[in-house]
Amino acid sequence: MGGSIIKRDEDDIRYLNDIRTLLMRLKGDLTFIIVTGGGRTARDYIHLGRDLGADETTLDSMGIAATRLNSWLIISLLGEGCYPAPFHSIEEALNGAAGFRFVVGGGTHPGHTTDAVSAMIAERWKADLFINLTAVNGAYTSDPNVDENAKKIDEMSSSGLISLVSSTEKKAGSHSVMDPTAAEVIHRARIRTAILDGRDLGSLADCIEERPFDGTRILPE
Repeated sequence: MGGSIIKRDEDDIRYLNDIRTLLMRLKGDLTFIIVTGGGRTARDYIHLGRDLGADETTLDSMGIAATRLNSWLIISLLGEGCYPAPFHSIEEALNGAAGFRFVVGGGTHPGHTTDAVSAMIAERWKADLFINLTAVNGAYTSDPNVDENAKKIDEMSSSGLISLVSSTEKKAGSHSVMDPTAAEVIHRARIRTAILDGRDLGSLADCIEERPFDGTRILPE
């Protein structure tokens, strides 16, 4: 879950309550490991820290702290069926999923984005489906927020995703539809993947329940 969809200052409470309702009504045999991004909070601290001369590892650590703030929000709304604190490692996330229906965490250590953490968890867990919830309704040929000619991609291969995101900067606070490391993990592990607007809960439900949805399907190869 991108941090920009968790805390947007636009009906955040209603959105969080609605996503709780959605997750609780899904089949009880489904288990979710949810990784939260840091969003604007992380970017604000990273930009300020960079201006003050902080090194990239320190900036990553600031971003990780912000992701865990968002994790606490999701843990608070999910209640007793959720692992009681943000996981701090991939191993802790996997162990938590053995006993809880929901496990939530953010970043784990400097140098890895939450996209990368999500993909590595999905690989280790042998997840049935990896869903990347972003602020746009799928992958585009370029950033639709700045390029009016950007075209939405409904379906693409995992190698195509690698090509699409290959130019993303590898530094604290960088942003694209998916981190290049995550794309590489998805490709090598052949993980079924979907990219969609995290605030479109109808499409999220359709995706989880294997119906057509508004977003981008990443096909393993």
